[in-house]
Amino acid sequence: MSTPEIIVTACLAVLGLAHSALGESELLKPLFAAEWKIDTPRWAAERIFRFAWHLTSIAWVALAGIAAGLDHLQLIGMMSMVSAAIIFVMLRGHLAWPLFLLAGLAAFHAEGWMGTGFLQAGAGITVLALAGLAALHGYWALGGPWMLDRAVPQVESGFSPGPLLTVAVAGALGAFAALVAMAGFGDPPRVIRWLVMAGVAVLTLRAIGDNKVAGFTKQDHESPFGQADDQWFTPLVVFLALGATGALI
Repeated sequence: MSTPEIIVTACLAVLGLAHSALGESELLKPLFAAEWKIDTPRWAAERIFRFAWHLTSIAWVALAGIAAGLDHLQLIGMMSMVSAAIIFVMLRGHLAWPLFLLAGLAAFHAEGWMGTGFLQAGAGITVLALAGLAALHGYWALGGPWMLDRAVPQVESGFSPGPLLTVAVAGALGAFAALVAMAGFGDPPRVIRWLVMAGVAVLTLRAIGDNKVAGFTKQDHESPFGQADDQWFTPLVVFLALGATGALI
């Protein structure tokens, strides 16, 4: 490394570490101990402030590694995956973690770290998950009560899916599981790939949400469905979309 490269690396690394350490002790903790109020629920706002602050530090440390001559895609991939993991743990209902996760996976794939075996394993897990969800919807259609109180959003219209609609959803999930299996473990015709792409698009739209009751953009985070959607349903949709995309690749 040349002297200028050493200076750049050292400055960025020190800035990243100091930014997190001093920001936590001198800014974030005093801020969270003070009285203030915004429209966003305070517990969520505190988590957003905290991970946004520390993710900036992680990005600077990654830039220091790039300045030191390390592979830029590998570092971007690792930075993205670490960022995704932090946000997923701290605030799973935030849209940033799927984008970081996708960026990290794309960087690793570009580096050749995700071979056919890895992608097929993801496709296989996706097929099993889809089959399990299809079975769960069949169970609900037959009157099973487990998780049913959290599976349907509470809306003013009083919408309640009946057995026929629930069976239709089960059939769609089962069919998509078969399509993903064909795309991931064979050489399917183009129409199968297009159908899987359409399914990925539907899952992506479901994850983004309707700006009302479901997905990352929903307004309701406090009802039983809203909490379950943040913790389980929307993240599961994201992973299903990624697994199906892996089957296509």
